[in-house]
Amino acid sequence: MESQWNLLKEVNTGKSNEIEALAYASMDSPWFSGHFPGEPILPGIALVHMAEQAIQQHADNRGEQVQIYALKRIRFVQPVRPGETISINISSEEVGEEILFSFKATNKEDIVCSGVIIAKKIRKDK
Repeated sequence: MESQWNLLKEVNTGKSNEIEALAYASMDSPWFSGHFPGEPILPGIALVHMAEQAIQQHADNRGEQVQIYALKRIRFVQPVRPGETISINISSEEVGEEILFSFKATNKEDIVCSGVIIAKKIRKDK
């Protein structure tokens, strides 16, 4: 069931503190169901969800686990319509126990959403 909600098509996690992802807002995505009839737009939570998925995949690729617990300065600038491709760029910075993931989602050159996702590393008990 999760796969129908997943819009990510590609996640590049080559650098330790940078993540690049591509997503496609398919016309038949359940995200558009009822949002809004006759004028479908991708809900803002879907954009934040894409950034969160990219962060989790980045952590998995590094053999780490992170727990997201806060969002800051989330801005929804322009709507995303069915059929559009979204680029998501994320940079991370460790500040004490927190990891600040600053993200920007763009459609072509236009920013559609930006913000900061705050997480902590989950320590594995041995």
